[in-house]
Amino acid sequence: MSGSNSRIERFLNSLRENLTEGNYYEGHQELRAVASRFVKQKKHDRAIQFLYLGALELCQYNQWGSVADLSTFMINIYIEEKIPVTLENKERVYDILEKLSQATEYYPRVYESAIQWTVAEMGGVGDPQMHHFVGCVLRNKGRYQEAEQHFLVGTPESPGALGTMLAEWALKTDATDYGLFVARGVLKYLALGWYEAACFCWRGFITRISSALPDKVSERTDNASLASKIGPVYYVSAPHVLVNFVQLLLLAVERADGNPGSDVTRIFDSLRQKYVGSFGVNADTVHKLMDLIAEKYFGVVVQRQQSLFDL
Repeated sequence: MSGSNSRIERFLNSLRENLTEGNYYEGHQELRAVASRFVKQKKHDRAIQFLYLGALELCQYNQWGSVADLSTFMINIYIEEKIPVTLENKERVYDILEKLSQATEYYPRVYESAIQWTVAEMGGVGDPQMHHFVGCVLRNKGRYQEAEQHFLVGTPESPGALGTMLAEWALKTDATDYGLFVARGVLKYLALGWYEAACFCWRGFITRISSALPDKVSERTDNASLASKIGPVYYVSAPHVLVNFVQLLLLAVERADGNPGSDVTRIFDSLRQKYVGSFGVNADTVHKLMDLIAEKYFGVVVQRQQSLFDL
């Protein structure tokens, strides 16, 4: 064992003694003080390793406030020292986040810091894998609205996961039309210009809904002209008519030619006029998303002031 590792092990043994005796606050403060000394000595690798291992020790005693504090300290070192977004560095964060997910109160503080680190290093919205991981953990905790925001900017696996999650969310509510849920994902992916993601989101949703509501969902096999990139075409009976709207919108976008005067653009306009008002209190948001879709796929230029992520 190297000198640095043996020193860290001595500190960890001292921490374990404090924790075993129930001296959680003292253990936390000692760990923080030692890590601060490492930082002042420019021994950032040691500080990171010590904070990570110390946080794992505290997880065993459900000291989630202390775990969140030490994890945030570690991630702040990542940010201040411009630590690269590598698999090894992310796995420390994943490990802690997975355990910390038991503590709803503290979880956002840590994952928001982790996202900030990846944004600082990579630009844009940060690391897609980090977003996907956070989205999966939040989904498993039933925090669907928060998970949605991360899946929207995640990996190629995220759209399917989002679609399945939106179906799970819908099935746990008393909503009269489950199309309100799938529209959340599909319309935003389309507005971002990511048609394939919108299709994967749709498939994840309709696969789960068709298995849960076999009496409401039937596959259309009578019209070969409906063959599509979205997969099998379904008919969903009332009251879930907005599910049909989302599917028809995907079919229209697939056939879009960027010509505002074409037949398919007129179909798009017809869908908009017929269905968007059915979104109730969400109609204004859907109108804005449809404006973005009209511009990206149908050649219709619409003046707008809001960002997609304000919707």
